[in-house]
Amino acid sequence: MLYAQGYKYSFSEGKFQRTGAIALKVNTGAKVFLDDEAQGDTSFFSSSYSIDRLLPGNYKLSIQKDGYSFWQKKVNVEEGLVVDFSKILILPEEGKEEQKLFNEVDVLFKELEQINNISSPPEIAPFILDSKTNKLHQDNGQQLEEIAGNVKGFRLSENENKIAWWTANELWIMWLKDTSYQPFYKKGDKELITRFLISIQNGAWFRGEDHVVLELEQKDSHGRQYSIYRIIEIDKRGGINIVEL
Repeated sequence: MLYAQGYKYSFSEGKFQRTGAIALKVNTGAKVFLDDEAQGDTSFFSSSYSIDRLLPGNYKLSIQKDGYSFWQKKVNVEEGLVVDFSKILILPEEGKEEQKLFNEVDVLFKELEQINNISSPPEIAPFILDSKTNKLHQDNGQQLEEIAGNVKGFRLSENENKIAWWTANELWIMWLKDTSYQPFYKKGDKELITRFLISIQNGAWFRGEDHVVLELEQKDSHGRQYSIYRIIEIDKRGGINIVEL
């Protein structure tokens, strides 16, 4: 009866505990591992997978596919709750598919520059970036409210649910609407996503509203500058996955 109600005996605790679960969805078919043990493959049609009847505690969840980037999180499972990762993105790291990915990112930045004529638009209603003070403001209908300082550029997400901005070395996100999926955020929440040791030159939303691609400045052994790209998930639960291009 206890098992049918979602309970499982914990030998470490010496008692029955209500279990939790992990649910996930990947952008492509892949293998699922929990604490380095293979669990199975994502479903053929939806690339989703669920792991049920997990005792409360911390687990290492990873998604793997040959020739693709590695995705991993530390997951805290709680009694009676499902931890959901519905926006997992793994990307090709070799062959023709990797070259297609490079081309996709390159075209994305070129299109943005053509649309705006510059890499970081100073104004996208209701947001304004003051080029003199490098302060990002939001027009709330009555006055300009300062959102952030030292801002080099910003982008609104496609459905205007989020805004991303970057300083010389930091990527930030602010949620403009309440989220309807995990991790849950409220309108107005702000979060520092990650920092880099090298300078951020440009940014864009990548394949939706849950990943950002950044163009960063790198130098070779002769001091010559060139660009590199990083695709960053904005879900910080259990660590951030960054794909290097």
